Amino acid sequence: MKLLLIFIVLLFTAGWAGITPYHMYDLKKDTIRITVNGEVESPGEMELPLYSSVGDALEQAGLLEDADTEALNPQIILKDHDVLNIPGRSDSEILKVSINTGTIDQLCLLPGIGESTAQKIIDYRETNGLFRTIDELTNVKGIGPAKLEKIRDLIIL
Repeated sequence: MKLLLIFIVLLFTAGWAGITPYHMYDLKKDTIRITVNGEVESPGEMELPLYSSVGDALEQAGLLEDADTEALNPQIILKDHDVLNIPGRSDSEILKVSINTGTIDQLCLLPGIGESTAQKIIDYRETNGLFRTIDELTNVKGIGPAKLEKIRDLIIL
């Protein structure tokens, strides 16, 4: 009898206080909010559909040229309040082409150096030995001071 009386009092109090039960559909969210920082065009908070992946977030944020996504798995599903930090490549990580050991394909990656000029660089080092200075590259036919200045920061001995 006491239990019934307590139940009735609680029920009456809940109705009087305006307490209503939660419905599951009120709790369900269709979006998540994440934060993206680092080497992206639009850093900050963004709202994505539920079950979005890292790749979806990167697509929406837009990657900058120096973004290093090598360690990121684009298939990972994000959760609400996740934070993505997109690192940038440091200058030390950008590979430079060696004029003493570079292949034709590697030398052709340099701006203004085509296959024939790359072959001339290889022929020069086979005939005269390895380059002792970067400025010695101007001895190769087709590479003048202006072209050397364009590629100077991209080459090593």
